[in-house]
Amino acid sequence: MDALTQELINCIETTNLAQRPDLLDQAQKAFLDYLGAMTAAFDKEGVRSLERFLDLSKASDKALYYGFASHYLDYDDAQANLQGHFSTVIYSALLAILDEEDSWADFLEAYVVGAELEGIFGYLINPSYRLQGWHPTATVGPMGAAAAIGKLRGLRGEDLASLLSLAATQSSGLALQSGSDGKPLHAGLAARNALWAYELLRNTTLKAALNPFDPQEGWFKVAANTIIQEGDFAKDWLKPGQIISPGLWTKEHPYCSAGISGESCAKALYDRWQKDFQVDLDANQTKGNQAGSIWNSVEKVDIHLPPGAAKGMHYRQPISGREGQFSLEYVVWQVFTYGEIKDQLFFLEKTPDDFHKALPKIHRYNDLPKVAQDVRLTRIDVTFTDGRSWTSQEDRPKGSPGRPFSLSDIVGKLGHGLDKKTIKNLMAALPDWNQPKAYEIAKQQGASSIVRWLDLV
Repeated sequence: MDALTQELINCIETTNLAQRPDLLDQAQKAFLDYLGAMTAAFDKEGVRSLERFLDLSKASDKALYYGFASHYLDYDDAQANLQGHFSTVIYSALLAILDEEDSWADFLEAYVVGAELEGIFGYLINPSYRLQGWHPTATVGPMGAAAAIGKLRGLRGEDLASLLSLAATQSSGLALQSGSDGKPLHAGLAARNALWAYELLRNTTLKAALNPFDPQEGWFKVAANTIIQEGDFAKDWLKPGQIISPGLWTKEHPYCSAGISGESCAKALYDRWQKDFQVDLDANQTKGNQAGSIWNSVEKVDIHLPPGAAKGMHYRQPISGREGQFSLEYVVWQVFTYGEIKDQLFFLEKTPDDFHKALPKIHRYNDLPKVAQDVRLTRIDVTFTDGRSWTSQEDRPKGSPGRPFSLSDIVGKLGHGLDKKTIKNLMAALPDWNQPKAYEIAKQQGASSIVRWLDLV
């Protein structure tokens, strides 16, 4: 085993969150958000179609289904270092393999291990890796999920190295799949591949190369053309933890999280327009009424971003609502047109004619100063036909790590796919990590008992 792989193995084996209620609490919130994203998609035809095709009595098929469903709406959380989504992959793999002996603390601890690996990997390879056209959810995801499975099942040494090696060799996924069912399929395949690798090791005599992260010919060099050094894993492992810093971006609407700051800017400008542009109706000065659409008053809308930012929002002229989930122009147009995001517009077969009429007024530039990888900065300048020019800038919108969702926000998200009784039972079963001995209690509390009301399949 090479030194770097051994270093990563040591990090995984020695992870113990008995004194880290902060990480366990954040992992628990991430799980609830994951459930909200997944269950909201269960009634969508694409998800139903895959369910009919798969054999959900098989753990690997179940992992594929959970990953696809939880990422189908692009409603799940994201992370800036990875520039992708790891909760959808890791929790899907863990749920598929869960049994009666697994405790809630161990379940969350396994998630944290997988998230830590993916966040650190993302930090080491991005932004060049993402700009090259890879989708890290798909490519790094199998390794993160494998680390989580290995932690939950107590794999050590060469067995754990073999598991990570089999996951690394299945690393694939093109970012161009954004706007199609191929993108959520990436999450499902990543979860399935990690679980399948574990089943191979458990049920056969097969072994894999024990040097998946060798600096000369391992994954970082071959897949990401990145040279890493001894200490690159250990120096940042759980210091303070990737789900805390840079943290998770949580979504209110089903579109790529790279557009959340843009939505916030557009909303601030729209609200100002509502307040400032008032009309005279029937010779009475009536506040709060607009002279038609804001687009009648707008000459141009300029969206400014740092170099390489919002790569995930690569559709500038989306044809379908699905493509619109990955279009900053479509997000801004919705807010300027309706004053808010209309989720149903992301599932239209064809984007509205009014959008295409307004599109020539919307321009995007990557001309802001370079910012840190975990900062998502957007500025929107709007110029009106009367010569007025307004600006709004945002890097800390609601749902960002700096302004995270409250627990009530997450519970509200659960309501899109779960009934009130199920949510009540689920919340009542979850430990309060601020209480004494919460970890010891969660070590005795079966994870399967916490999710037994969900009836996920």
